[in-house]
Amino acid sequence: MRLRKRRAAPTGLLAALLALTLCACAPAEEPPADTAWTPEQMVRALWEAGGAAGEPAVLLPGDPLYDAHLAEHYGLEAGAAADGAVLLAGGADPREAAVLLLADGTDPEEAAGELEKYLSARAGEFTGYSPEGAALLEGAETVVRGQYLSLLAVDDPAAAEEAFDRCFTQPPPEETPPAETAGPAPAGSPKPTDSPAPSDAPVPAETTQPSPGAEPEPSPSPEPEPEPEPEAPWSYDEGQLLEAWAAGDWSGLHEKDRAILDRCREVLDTVVPAGGSEYDRELAVHDWMVGWASYDSNTLSLLPGFREDPDNGNPYGLLVNGRGICSGYTSTFQLFMDLLGIECITVEGTAYGGSEAHAWNQVRLDGEWYCVDVTWDDPVASFPVPDWMAHSYFNVTSDYLRRTDHQWDESAVPEATGTAYAWRR
Repeated sequence: MRLRKRRAAPTGLLAALLALTLCACAPAEEPPADTAWTPEQMVRALWEAGGAAGEPAVLLPGDPLYDAHLAEHYGLEAGAAADGAVLLAGGADPREAAVLLLADGTDPEEAAGELEKYLSARAGEFTGYSPEGAALLEGAETVVRGQYLSLLAVDDPAAAEEAFDRCFTQPPPEETPPAETAGPAPAGSPKPTDSPAPSDAPVPAETTQPSPGAEPEPSPSPEPEPEPEPEAPWSYDEGQLLEAWAAGDWSGLHEKDRAILDRCREVLDTVVPAGGSEYDRELAVHDWMVGWASYDSNTLSLLPGFREDPDNGNPYGLLVNGRGICSGYTSTFQLFMDLLGIECITVEGTAYGGSEAHAWNQVRLDGEWYCVDVTWDDPVASFPVPDWMAHSYFNVTSDYLRRTDHQWDESAVPEATGTAYAWRR
């Protein structure tokens, strides 16, 4: 049984013709549903056939990460799969493949439905941030053969499905024989411990033994080093930075705050045109952010051991570490606009039909509001982002955002209708 993602049902005349055709045809023979292949052998075969490059991370039964992946991401209860294997590319690469041998009491259709939900949610995570990744996940498939269920989020799902089918009609690959081990030593050969010491081996120096009954002198205990004072926790406070900027002195600030303002000073002095209009200065900040920073793709990774930057949601992560998520981009753009005296607000909303949290900015130029989504103007891509794509969400209208999968409380922010300062090639 094949379950393909988002396949629309035929309607009208096409549906009637299809029904007649099916009635006229003899029932198709069900493909075999048993195999001697292990799930790991199967998933590696379809990973290669699907065009996924590189060595993926492998999650197998017995690994707590495997159990957690099936429960937290696939929505499968403990014991739903009798065996299985999962391959993950990781990072901003959404490629993933899995083959699960479902337990006898598990309904394959219900399990496939859970995997479909997972793929849809995963596509939402990549929408806007990685258009290529979102497109790959939108085209991913799940396939069922008896109690075997596969997930195919690869470059060529059709080729991967063919490889999955072959696992039920062809013998599995031969296992690589283990490396030969050395046999027993010939009779009379000296054991390693029997080897005489070389004649030029150094003779150990004599050690002075204590007299019988004498108490050994205790060695002096080292003085314990004082424990360092715990560093006070830091949190981003834009108001504090604006006050220090206005006073021209940030020597009393936390080192992270000073680093933020130092980078702001550098950008404003070297990148932003001093005599330019508000639009010129806004555009310069936007383009510098897109060129300097990268979306923190570790937030998209399912690989074990990946940890996102704890500061990726504030200007320190973006300005100093060069990484950010949408809140890092929006808070940094907001700070720059406030330092430049350009009226700006931050809008917190959602994307992907309301299922994914997202944020962007609005600026006011010559009395009219414009929307700016710097995050989506800086997508993760395998190709150089063209200029038009890097300005797709620069100074656009609220209506444009509505049509490009942005949702927000429209009663809480002004309607952006300005067009005079939209970006033009």
